[in-house]
Amino acid sequence: MREFPLIILLIRKDQIGEANGDSNKLKAFRDENAGETRTCIAVVIGSCAPVVGGLVLACLVATANFCSAEPVDDAKSVARARLERIQSLRKERPRDGVLIFYEAITRIDLGDRDAAFALLRTLQGRKLGLVPVRDAGFEAVWDNPEFRKVREKLAEDEPRTPDAPVAFHLADPKLIPEGIAYDGKQDRFFIGSVAQKKIVSANRKSEMKDFSKPEDNLDCVLGLFVDSAQEQLYAVSTNGFLDEAQKQRRNGVVLYDLKNRLLVGRYDAPDASQLNDLTIAADGTFYATDSANGALFQIKPSEKMLTPVGAKGALPGANGITLGPDESLYVAISTGIARIDLSTAAPTRLPQPDTVVTGGCDGLYWHKGDLVGIQNVTNPRRVIRIALADQGKRISGVTVLQSHNHPEFTEPTAGAIAGDALYVIANSYVGHFQPSASLKETAIVAVPLGSTR
Repeated sequence: MREFPLIILLIRKDQIGEANGDSNKLKAFRDENAGETRTCIAVVIGSCAPVVGGLVLACLVATANFCSAEPVDDAKSVARARLERIQSLRKERPRDGVLIFYEAITRIDLGDRDAAFALLRTLQGRKLGLVPVRDAGFEAVWDNPEFRKVREKLAEDEPRTPDAPVAFHLADPKLIPEGIAYDGKQDRFFIGSVAQKKIVSANRKSEMKDFSKPEDNLDCVLGLFVDSAQEQLYAVSTNGFLDEAQKQRRNGVVLYDLKNRLLVGRYDAPDASQLNDLTIAADGTFYATDSANGALFQIKPSEKMLTPVGAKGALPGANGITLGPDESLYVAISTGIARIDLSTAAPTRLPQPDTVVTGGCDGLYWHKGDLVGIQNVTNPRRVIRIALADQGKRISGVTVLQSHNHPEFTEPTAGAIAGDALYVIANSYVGHFQPSASLKETAIVAVPLGSTR
């Protein structure tokens, strides 16, 4: 069963409805699985919608599951079709909080505010961490007094954790970082810049310097991974969300030798739309998510190019990725966590109790038998520990390590584990960056990982 996904699409700024504050817009896209063009309504989620080169990188709640095979000009008709599909999935999982949340967004699209608010009220008291984000489909009702009451109660449902300490700051407020990795041998962090297309290194004293060089010709830098044993740094380089990609799309992974700060490898992914995060297996094979295609890519040590693993769309909203000690591969998708059988490339959404929500994770990490995720879509911002059971094949519970109340949290994206803390990019500004904006220095917050089972 295909899940309700989070798909990343490209929308020009002039294609977003602005006259009445409506952030919904009909977009036609090619459904690679069905081999036909479909028209869908897309809900723009600004938490990952940077304005870059005249384009908005938008995380969209949309899917061919909710669209007719024929082009549809009536946005309401498309929304009704989407509603039918959500309700069909809810028959299978009636208490799935994420589906209820998405149905509320769709009801708002249809102008049925009372029904939307009623759905959101059913989430009150369940302590799922589902808290509406303004530009995630709730813009039209954001100032509605009744909605504000509902949202306030949902936000209060999540117990407030102590504020994790700020470990250090990045001096350049316009770095706009997205990915981070830790080098334990040198006790330093590598951070990738979306806006400045480079990699910097930083220490706990907030001392920062460029690591990559201009002649490396990087595009926007997203996911990073340090292979400590080999003293190497891997980084995703992509122009997938720039308007220049319409003429020449570039996606790949670059490899650096940490000992001498040299770029020693570049591995292209010509079939990818927008690579995002990556991880490395013990045998040297590395895997990268393609968020735009909902797909997984890999490259083995003897190969020169990243190639797809499995079908496009099999991992809707594919984002963070991590490996367990038994080489089990886990990928964050829009409705939860998928586990990949590497022998068949078949993904399985991990079953989980109705008392937890794991969808909408950006960064995803393995730590002492559990997963750690950074949510920034279904919740404005929080860090959770995801307890696994049955040899990593089932989710048994969720613990909130850092609630959304942290004063430094503004669009947290990724983190890096160092010791018993996850060092999180707290205020990336990746979704609301404007070149002329006045921004705070980026804070790196050390979220304690706490004790496991």
